[in-house]
Amino acid sequence: MTIRPRPSLLNPELQRPSGLQSQPRNPALIWLDKNENLDPELMAISHQVLSMLPADVLATYPEVGALYRKLGAWADVSPDSLLLTPGSDGTIRLVYEAFVEPGDGVIYTEPTFAMYPVYAQMFGALAKPQKYEKSPDGPILDLQHLMARIQQEKPKLVCLPNPDSPTGSVLSPSNLRLLLTCCESAGTVLLIDEAYHPFFAETVASWTGQSRNLIVARTFAKAWGVAGLRIGYAIAHPQTIALIHKMRPMYEVSTLATEFMVRMLDHVDAMQSSVQRTLAGKAYFAQAMRALGFTVMNNEGNFLHVGFGENGPAVHAALKGRVLYRAGFDMPCLAGFSRFSMAPRGILEPVVGIIEQAKRDIA
Repeated sequence: MTIRPRPSLLNPELQRPSGLQSQPRNPALIWLDKNENLDPELMAISHQVLSMLPADVLATYPEVGALYRKLGAWADVSPDSLLLTPGSDGTIRLVYEAFVEPGDGVIYTEPTFAMYPVYAQMFGALAKPQKYEKSPDGPILDLQHLMARIQQEKPKLVCLPNPDSPTGSVLSPSNLRLLLTCCESAGTVLLIDEAYHPFFAETVASWTGQSRNLIVARTFAKAWGVAGLRIGYAIAHPQTIALIHKMRPMYEVSTLATEFMVRMLDHVDAMQSSVQRTLAGKAYFAQAMRALGFTVMNNEGNFLHVGFGENGPAVHAALKGRVLYRAGFDMPCLAGFSRFSMAPRGILEPVVGIIEQAKRDIA
């Protein structure tokens, strides 16, 4: 007997890695590879909140109303403009499911978060990457070219993380307004992924009240430091959210994630303090790398790109087995750079020490 899956699933280029091969990261290493927020002070608070959850949290199905109301107050939007999702990735998938049919055009940046092209393949979309170009100031997006493509091709969906990852690139609010206006005139949905908010404080969330074409994706994984809970949310015009709601599973997120975040939202100040500690660590790390003569790429988010140049082999050898980080990229716009997740200064000082020693050994 044969099975007849969705035709796009037969695409040999659509591959997903098996979790059977994954291995826990070594706790003896310094983890700077996945842009997590491992701030010890924030983790202490989140662990305390977790330990105070009621005993029935694992035995009961979620009731999410209180979280919607509390989240709406913090995000400064109406609760009926929100949809809880399994991380920002959950929002991205639901947007594809709600709006993209086989053969529809989808424009996304390149390079970007890995799931944008994966979902394009999964749902049979016509993938239309918009490549970042290399410049002395880092990767840049040709906005005029992008808008011209939107007007000509009229894609169903345009996806733009702001900041983007792995580039750390952003568009200014004025340029985002131009892009949204362009998408509205073309009948295109614009998905702005704000996963790194508020490491990058600019947001277009308030614009969703006036535009049904705009959807904002956010996650609690980054600034809030709870990547392991897999919880995020979509922000959109209530009429747009109502459409996406039709695609959600029976329960948006787990009871554990719901009850934790209801309580964690009482600790906004702690989250903001953690963000500031991380950004201060980023400034320290950038200054230290520049003082050693290395190139630092200006970007946003809780990560930093460093170009070690001819010293690269020695630096990478020194870091190996001690620090987890992204040693290099095969994308032209990031060629020659390594990416480090940022953290409070106390976590980064040993990393700087390793790199300084490697530089002294070279001399």
